[in-house]
Amino acid sequence: MKVDIENLHVAYAGRTVVSGVGLLAAEGEITGLIGPNGSGKSTLLRTVYRHLQPTAGRVLLSGTDIRELSPARAARYVAALPQERGGDFELSVREVVAMGRTPHKRGFAGDDATDRDIVARALAEVGMAQHTGRRFSALSGGERQRVLLARALAQDPEVLVLDEPTNHLDIRHQVDLLALLRVQRRTTLVSLHDLNAAASVCDRLHVLHHGMLVASGRPREVLTPALLAEVFGVRAAVVDHPLTGDPLIAFDHRLPVEAMQGTGTALEV
Repeated sequence: MKVDIENLHVAYAGRTVVSGVGLLAAEGEITGLIGPNGSGKSTLLRTVYRHLQPTAGRVLLSGTDIRELSPARAARYVAALPQERGGDFELSVREVVAMGRTPHKRGFAGDDATDRDIVARALAEVGMAQHTGRRFSALSGGERQRVLLARALAQDPEVLVLDEPTNHLDIRHQVDLLALLRVQRRTTLVSLHDLNAAASVCDRLHVLHHGMLVASGRPREVLTPALLAEVFGVRAAVVDHPLTGDPLIAFDHRLPVEAMQGTGTALEV
């Protein structure tokens, strides 16, 4: 299933946050959203998983406007891992993950063997299979993140929408999560602050700046020193990763922000 975003405008509190964005998340590909803080990434993703309504434009799932679907039917197609992680659920890890099966059930039906197998597999995929009986409220931030990702996987969606999924994860679990996304090969729309992670895992990148789409393409086409200076306000070189051959961004951490000012480079501070 592909996701088409057509001329999307989103506003709230009297301010336009996303303005005229159009992009494609192709079927089976990992599509990344990158951009500075406040560029509109989370707002766009919230619109895709129906947390926000656009003021104009459409989100299409293989040609169908997502607003024409019932909430339950939309949830069978799209699962989200938002930045808002929810409260301290007084539920066990397994119970939280089993919530992902809700769109596939009628009324208050209990779990069947299929549900139990899917939940167990999702927990194993995120490395939490040994923690099923723990209280969600007692977990660390990284453990909660993995449980909520398992809940999204248990939903068995055709489209995954992930907003900063590597937040709170140590480097080992960041690597594991990105590898899992590659193996899953579901249509995935993901926002990432880590540009090197985005270069490694994403098939295509879309760059947002001030709520507008300013660049799209393969990571090697998009992640250029000129774009990094203009959009992110940083000085960087882009080289080949010695292990994978992916683009690798080497940032100049010694260059103060003031040194970029007065050069015509747009800064986000």
